[in-house]
Amino acid sequence: MNITAIIMASGYARRMGENKLLLTYKGKTFIQHTMEIVQNCNFFSRIIVARQEPVLILAKNLGFKGVKNKNSNKGQSESIKLGIDNAPISDGYMFFTVDQPLLDSETINLILDTFQENSRSIIIPKFHERKGSPVVFPFKFLQELKELQGDTGGKQVINNHKEDIVFAEVSKGEVLIDIDTLEDYYNLKLGYNLDADK
Repeated sequence: MNITAIIMASGYARRMGENKLLLTYKGKTFIQHTMEIVQNCNFFSRIIVARQEPVLILAKNLGFKGVKNKNSNKGQSESIKLGIDNAPISDGYMFFTVDQPLLDSETINLILDTFQENSRSIIIPKFHERKGSPVVFPFKFLQELKELQGDTGGKQVINNHKEDIVFAEVSKGEVLIDIDTLEDYYNLKLGYNLDADK
């Protein structure tokens, strides 16, 4: 089964106040960490949508297809469309953000395996009551994803098709934690107060 990975790296991180992609954790930038764990998993195709040239250069060096987002001001929907438009036809499309520095290959492989068994469903990772990313959308939702507008992500499609959701139950809540603010980042670096159920 063919699954394409699409990393969305065009955001402005307004809540963070600085470039999230280049924040470091354990000697790696967030973007490098995300690309390396995606690289280590069995994807049919790997795409990154970004607006900054250094990120696109890194993508090329790591064997990703880099797509320049010239309209990142239009919001998250633009990254989704560009990713899909530059992807080969696939059975599923897994969308990644770059603010999950604790995400690991084991979690990605669990989501991939869950999709293999439920190939017409939307696969969402979950720990207790916390739902997170990355999410896989099957091919049948491709057109609906391409019709998204503004700063709207896949959540709109998910809300429209709750009956099509299958959860992949992860064993560690921290893998789903996203770093949105400087406080989140400081707590990550200090190694405490990371609320996996928030």
